[in-house]
Amino acid sequence: MRNYAILFPAEFKRFWTIGMIIFAVVMIGLGLIPSVVMMQSGMVKTLSALVSSADQIVSFFTFIVFSAGIVGADIKSGWIRTLLIRSVTRQQYIVTKIAVVFAAQVVVFVLTVTIALVIVAFDPAVIVKFDLSASSIAMALKSAQILLMIVISAYVSCIVQGAFNSLFVYGCMVLSQMMDFLVMRKYWDIHWAVVLKDYIFPTGFEDAQHALAANMAFPLTEMMWGIAALFLFFAAALFAMNKVVVDSGSE
Repeated sequence: MRNYAILFPAEFKRFWTIGMIIFAVVMIGLGLIPSVVMMQSGMVKTLSALVSSADQIVSFFTFIVFSAGIVGADIKSGWIRTLLIRSVTRQQYIVTKIAVVFAAQVVVFVLTVTIALVIVAFDPAVIVKFDLSASSIAMALKSAQILLMIVISAYVSCIVQGAFNSLFVYGCMVLSQMMDFLVMRKYWDIHWAVVLKDYIFPTGFEDAQHALAANMAFPLTEMMWGIAALFLFFAAALFAMNKVVVDSGSE
């Protein structure tokens, strides 16, 4: 735990380069504009709806940039060798990298929602219902889905150097959404097509959030699939990290 307490702040500070700070500010701005407009127009009336709208605008774009080269970039630069020399284990390293990217995602997301609420607080015509229970569940499930995406990205980054890991994960997400669209529109009666969609990219937490938002029965199956995928890819990331050839990076 002592290594984590030292490594996390150091990596979190190292993560926030000038470029990352500028990108985060831009994404917060891009998330604020439609969120505030939708609240002022009455399209978004609850905190849970604001959480969902902000997530759709901010989270996936920040994920692509924040998780790009999460491990591969450090291998290429040789930074990981510097850490491993200082009694940091490979497991501590990759867990910290995942935690840093996840924390950065949460910071940007929370700032977007908070600033949007502060802005509309000065408009007496806008009334936002604070459905804390629903919004907390939505936030937890969306955060879990983002964490799953980061873990998968970390696993891919152990295999592929550079920034292609996040693009690969994003491509799988798009392919899964396309498959979902085809299943709903045309192949809903083909069992293998329904199952294949979940194996292209695991969206258990996201599906659970949609089910709860639609007031459906408790999505136990979706939740279990999300949890299983999270632990599976986390184990895969730890295994892949142990197989990384550190000396292949440049000096």
